[in-house]
Amino acid sequence: MKWKFGFNLLSKICLILFYVIGLLFVFTTLEHVSLIWFADSALAESFRPYEPIFSYIQLTFQNQPDLYDEKSFLILSFISISTSVLFMMLFLWFMRKLLKNIYLKSLFLHQNVAIIWKLGVITIVLGTVSTYIDEQITSRTLELLKITNATIQYSTLNYIDTIISGFVLILIASALKYAVNAVEENEQTI
Repeated sequence: MKWKFGFNLLSKICLILFYVIGLLFVFTTLEHVSLIWFADSALAESFRPYEPIFSYIQLTFQNQPDLYDEKSFLILSFISISTSVLFMMLFLWFMRKLLKNIYLKSLFLHQNVAIIWKLGVITIVLGTVSTYIDEQITSRTLELLKITNATIQYSTLNYIDTIISGFVLILIASALKYAVNAVEENEQTI
């Protein structure tokens, strides 16, 4: 019984996080749209100096580089943030549905197979795109650093994690499909 309560609680937490991240998405969209297409507006000035969000590192420049004002860089940053936030929102939405199904009925449902399969596809597509674009932004920014007595080695293969994770979720969905069929077959014979 305690586990059922936990699934219900986690389902509600996923829904709350979904709306919080949705609100964040509105603000980041407003920021990027104003900086890209209305760069001279008061709204764009309120978002300056622009500090892009990187997944794995924190870079702070004493003087803002010209790269951060380039339209192509801002568009790339907007695509990166949009795909990341969309990935998080869809993941939370489907996770909420999965947890709610487990709470109300059971794990062994054809609906859950479809949900886990969708989670895998979303992870492969949006997770990989957002990670890859973020790596490109990070690489372009790291090129601005003037380091004389060291070199920076930055791996640009982190997107492989999301590809593998997506395929693992699809494999779990396939295995769950066989389990659901076995449970249904067992219920029909009883």
